[in-house]
Amino acid sequence: MNVYYDVNEITKDPKTVITVGTYDGLHLAHRQVLDKVTMLAKEKSCRSFIVTFEPHPQEVLKNKTPDIKLLTAIDEKLRLFEKAGIENVLVIKFTEEFSKTEARDFYQKYLSGLIGVSDIVIGYDHLFGRNREGSFETLKALGTEFGFEIHRVEEIDVEGRPVSSTRIRHALAEGNIEEANKLLGYEYGFDGVVVEGDKIGRTIGYPTVNLKPVKENKVMPKEGIYCVRVIHNGEEYYGMMYHGFRPTLSEGIQRALEVHIFDFDKTVYGEKLTISFLTRLRDDKKFNGKEELIAQIDKDKEDSLAYIEKNYTNKEK
Repeated sequence: MNVYYDVNEITKDPKTVITVGTYDGLHLAHRQVLDKVTMLAKEKSCRSFIVTFEPHPQEVLKNKTPDIKLLTAIDEKLRLFEKAGIENVLVIKFTEEFSKTEARDFYQKYLSGLIGVSDIVIGYDHLFGRNREGSFETLKALGTEFGFEIHRVEEIDVEGRPVSSTRIRHALAEGNIEEANKLLGYEYGFDGVVVEGDKIGRTIGYPTVNLKPVKENKVMPKEGIYCVRVIHNGEEYYGMMYHGFRPTLSEGIQRALEVHIFDFDKTVYGEKLTISFLTRLRDDKKFNGKEELIAQIDKDKEDSLAYIEKNYTNKEK
């Protein structure tokens, strides 16, 4: 997949199928749009293209949406775009100045003028341009003016309700990982850099890797203990992750993201791990000393291994 950060590096080609959006989460409804892009590109012998923005517009327009939390960082989105079969991505640097761009100017300059476009695919609720002034009717008029076709993908329902980023956020806030993963179509997770911890875990027989999310305002699921998948340098492991304030060991002062990785004894400070949440094991709680805590962690490991054996190991053989 070709990734561009400068539109002037792109060779103009009118045989291009494009979609435009932030695609935070890249959930099942988003995937319907991407599937339509790749299908049209194949049918018409065109190239497939996504135009997206970094940082997320709401991160720039903070006066309107303070403390915005995101489902996907740009690196995660790019991996998901590539898995979806997209051939080209333009990442536009989003600034306050860019936010003032009128819808017509954006489509004339970037899509029609510099990239080239034959078809544009949008979601059912797509709005764009300054103050989100561009609607489906606006886009149809632009298509007539600049010579491209518009394709709108209808909403997708799961269990009788539309798939949306808001619904996924609610599921994560409740710790309902299975629901979130079902709506996303993949395992929710994050990229984290390994940082120095206080090394208490190794004193109780459960050494942990302490993580700092690459994207600091990444949405995290409800505090508790989770069974997770871990990717390090392309190698896959399983483990259990703690997300909370460690009330038993540190008086609940500082939030921690710690992962005990099964069958893993490498030193990885400063390296990046990719964590995927599989299921939530239990709530966080304060225990009456280390012995009670260790007994519970033993049970957490037992539960994790049973879950992995039932849901993943046999399927992956």
